[in-house]
Amino acid sequence: MRFLLALIVALSSSAFVYADASTFSRQRLVTFYDTFFCDEKGDLAATGLTTPCSIIPINPFVPPPNPPAPPFKAGFLPIVIVNNSTLPDSQVYVVLTGKDQTTQIQAFVSVDPSTGVGTLVTANPGDNAINYALLLSQLPAASTGRVIYLPHIIGGEVWFSMQQKLNMPVNAPHDIVQPNFLSSSDPNYYTNFDIFEVAYTSNSTPNIAADATAVSFHSIPLYGFISTPSSSNNTTGLYQPRSYIMGHAQNVFTAYARGAAVTQWNQLFLKNGNTILRLIATGKAISNTPTPIFDQNYLDNAASYGYSYINDIWTSLTSFYRAHPLVLTIPNGSLETYTGVINPDNTITFTSSPSAYQVVFSAPTTTAPTTSFNIFSAVTLVQSDTSPGAADGVQLFKLFEEAIIAGLVPTANTLSNPYLLANQSNYYNINTNLSAPGQSSGPWYDLYSKALHSLGLIYTFGFDEPLWPQVQIFSNTLEPTTYLGITIGSVQ
Repeated sequence: MRFLLALIVALSSSAFVYADASTFSRQRLVTFYDTFFCDEKGDLAATGLTTPCSIIPINPFVPPPNPPAPPFKAGFLPIVIVNNSTLPDSQVYVVLTGKDQTTQIQAFVSVDPSTGVGTLVTANPGDNAINYALLLSQLPAASTGRVIYLPHIIGGEVWFSMQQKLNMPVNAPHDIVQPNFLSSSDPNYYTNFDIFEVAYTSNSTPNIAADATAVSFHSIPLYGFISTPSSSNNTTGLYQPRSYIMGHAQNVFTAYARGAAVTQWNQLFLKNGNTILRLIATGKAISNTPTPIFDQNYLDNAASYGYSYINDIWTSLTSFYRAHPLVLTIPNGSLETYTGVINPDNTITFTSSPSAYQVVFSAPTTTAPTTSFNIFSAVTLVQSDTSPGAADGVQLFKLFEEAIIAGLVPTANTLSNPYLLANQSNYYNINTNLSAPGQSSGPWYDLYSKALHSLGLIYTFGFDEPLWPQVQIFSNTLEPTTYLGITIGSVQ
């Protein structure tokens, strides 16, 4: 029966993976068998009979070629947009938003269709992104795509939308209202759109930074390139077809979720009938109001899952961190090492060495905003901080949450940024320091991050930088040959 159910799941999800039926039989069955046997091995691992399984994604797709250089214009950053979406340029819109690097005021980028040159326009009440959105077909042709010449901007976002302009009005004083992608009453809800992040400055290092992001959701594959990288790599993002990405995520959720958790992870697919609108990040799904899409107490809900992760690592009298010291070395700020002690009220007091600074984490809570929400949404856990101006508390809770998201907590090792990087191959796996029920349920890490990071470099969590420093591409110099490329992958 278990085999039959797994086969039904594999067959029913085939439409997500390939539109071409000729590739179905071999590719889908290989994926099914990998998923099924990995699922079985995971159950056996919980009994100690074997090691946990990790799916190695079968990825028959290769990255697109980097676009050739466009003509250059002094003082502007060229962005070459290559449209592989399967929709024509006359059906794909682009609009850019960000902040003026001097005033920090939100602005739109008004692009001259005849030249591709962008100008910052202060966002004022009554204005709307609709007024600045252009079809790709309206932009100048350059090399293998279309080109926009970006002026200096911070917090820049390149918004792509299929067949419809994005409706983003401005509230007083200069606040651009981004789409509420979780609300069916939002005018953009049924539009397929996504975001690519970019900053281009004249007065800071790096001068150019860009990344593909799924911190809120994923819907359109976007793959970025920088021509003169100062980063360890020169590409970022996903390039596989949308259907493959969604099918892969469903396979991962099916293979790794256990019991009642299966429903939770599959609810991250926001649908209109049988059509997937977008895949929602875990923290955003928890934050949905009035009814969360994902269990807001996922890490501390023994009634639903027969196990509480927070209880196992933190609040129980026999919890892991009552028996082992919780030690973290601050990656920034004071560079001190903090040792945490769990108090009777379940707060954690961290004391640093050598300076004896103290940071206190609040006790876990199951009332909104819950501890599960705070962790998945990259929200502070700090109750108090005596470190003098070094903001050690911020660094402590970020490091602790990053390690939880990746599945590295609990550990008897000292948590630090070098420790995270040294354990990249261990991210998003069953933590063998958990009790037996914890190893056979869950999972108690971010399965959304596991699904997308197994396909490429993309932000999936608010503090992903220490976990995946390769995800951001940047350049420290304003070379005259520097340009960005953004390739839109297939939306089929």
